[in-house]
Amino acid sequence: GINAEYMGIQENRNQMAAEPAAEEYTLKTKAGEVKKSSIGFTGDAEVKYPNGDTYDGHFENGVREGKGKYIFASQDEYDGNFKANLKDGIGKMTYKPKGEFKGEYYGYWFKGLRNGEGVFTYPNKDIYSGLWKNGKKDGKGTYIFEKTRMKYVGIWSDGNLVEGKWIYPDGTYFEGGFEQNQPKGMGKWVFKNGNIVAGNYTQTVEDEKEDKKKLYKLSWKTTSDIVEIPEESKQQHSQT
Repeated sequence: GINAEYMGIQENRNQMAAEPAAEEYTLKTKAGEVKKSSIGFTGDAEVKYPNGDTYDGHFENGVREGKGKYIFASQDEYDGNFKANLKDGIGKMTYKPKGEFKGEYYGYWFKGLRNGEGVFTYPNKDIYSGLWKNGKKDGKGTYIFEKTRMKYVGIWSDGNLVEGKWIYPDGTYFEGGFEQNQPKGMGKWVFKNGNIVAGNYTQTVEDEKEDKKKLYKLSWKTTSDIVEIPEESKQQHSQT
């Protein structure tokens, strides 16, 4: 199934430090002046927070505003635009806890969350390019599976594909409804030779693993002339 988003990617995990008590951190201006508080400060500076996070960028009246680079103690890092201390505007977030690459997002942000157009690259090199809302895939988008070169193209909601196409590298595709990022309900297979087969997909939970990932079995029932559908479309798919 589709790549489940790395748990650490949930934006509330990466809480950026706000203005701490005066003795808890240091701010060094570009002129070399060291301050114990950013209150009222406007300009570029390097900040070291007591939790191990660092920030190198612009402040406006004491808050992160404009361009800057924020590196978390976990080694995750954000390079881009800020507004009112939060990721806002265009920026790149690299998720690499303890140095292990877990994904990268480049695109638009709003109030600390992925929002608008953006591209996410996953650890297995799968890519999602499209719209986001409140940190999740939402709107038109395309997900490309690196290993199989298949694509999901369509409308996403709350992180899941709900309507669109499942496209094979040879051009064969299924078009219809989706649930849990798998085909469900009425749809049609369109083959490269021009044949079209209408039918219905049902999902059955075949197994639930210890990590709560569910294994779905897809069942296809044709409602038109029978033509063999791709073998992969009959296989089981795991999904969180």
